[in-house]
Amino acid sequence: MTAKLGLFMQTECQIESNTPYYVYQLILLSLLLFPTSIVLAFDINPFKEYNGGAELVHTFEQPAAEILVSSIINPVHEELTIKTLFFVRDTRMPGYELIDDNLIRKVIRGVRWNDDPLNFLPDNPRQWLLNFEHASKITDRINENFDLFYRSHHADLQFLHAMASSEDESAQFTRAAIMSWIEFTYKVASGYIPVHTPFKQLHNYLSPKTSLVFKNFFTQNGRRLNWTPAYLFSLKCTREVVLPSTFEALDCSQTTWLPNKQDIQNIALGSLLHVIQDSFSDSHVTRNPDYDGNYSLIHGRSAIQTFNTYKKQSIRLHRGADSYPQDMDQPPMQSGFNLEEVSAEVISYVLSDRTRPRNKNRQALVNSKLRKGIFHLLDPNATAGSGKYK
Repeated sequence: MTAKLGLFMQTECQIESNTPYYVYQLILLSLLLFPTSIVLAFDINPFKEYNGGAELVHTFEQPAAEILVSSIINPVHEELTIKTLFFVRDTRMPGYELIDDNLIRKVIRGVRWNDDPLNFLPDNPRQWLLNFEHASKITDRINENFDLFYRSHHADLQFLHAMASSEDESAQFTRAAIMSWIEFTYKVASGYIPVHTPFKQLHNYLSPKTSLVFKNFFTQNGRRLNWTPAYLFSLKCTREVVLPSTFEALDCSQTTWLPNKQDIQNIALGSLLHVIQDSFSDSHVTRNPDYDGNYSLIHGRSAIQTFNTYKKQSIRLHRGADSYPQDMDQPPMQSGFNLEEVSAEVISYVLSDRTRPRNKNRQALVNSKLRKGIFHLLDPNATAGSGKYK
């Protein structure tokens, strides 16, 4: 970390005083956020916005900042999401009539949530970076009492990225956590769980197994009992960092407790899609059949050999599979699982369930389809792997 902080301080000194501060933040993030020592899932780009087209666009006036960000960060999650939503709309799948620009923007926000659950970005990229690096240094000390940002990238919440959290974790344990998150987010996104339901009451809406898993990850030791899905998906936090090593208390006072219901439902849908998308990242999940090359494919995929874990991988190699999938611009294959088709079916179920009676909610059907489909395990007892990324 010392070398990177040196680069940070040097960069700060070299930027002219009349440079807008957000440009400084962009340059810092572009230089440091995605080096070979930092891994996410498929890339996100929080500095671009949806503007009605299949590709995100810049909203800044500074050409240099735009070019720099574009050359470093690819909006893979966002553009996979737009592609799928357009597919649902253009093929007029059930629920398509609910898709408008506002829904698309909120689903995009949700697909970014798994990588940034405290919503540091795009306003505070320096905090995102320094908190990430700090979490990287204290991985072995992170437990359920830490915040969601630390846990989602380095500890027990790595199922949010379709990955195992430890080296000896079994595939069936990882899948159970993933399926529980999918149940929770599906039920929020479809309206089955009211968005202002306190976590201490979620057992009334979740299956017994998911209720236990959710409790283990989110409300152990009496923590977060009064949180709600609305609060969870609206978190807006800051944590000031005084270099070299002082981290102030987390401040989430900007979070609203009463956001728009549809916005929260759409953000939850985006978080669900993030997990499905990451399960097609070759460095996160090794699927059958395997292939040579450090890249991802989203068409014609099959059952799961192993969920992988960062702890067994070369971070440099891992990064290669998190850029644009090699076949992203190709049509779906006739056999195997195609990411767009799987995601589109889930979206269609979610959106059409919003107008159905609660007792007709089809979450259990969707979870069953996913469990038997893209999350089918060749060996439930297989321990976390590394894939081709040792």
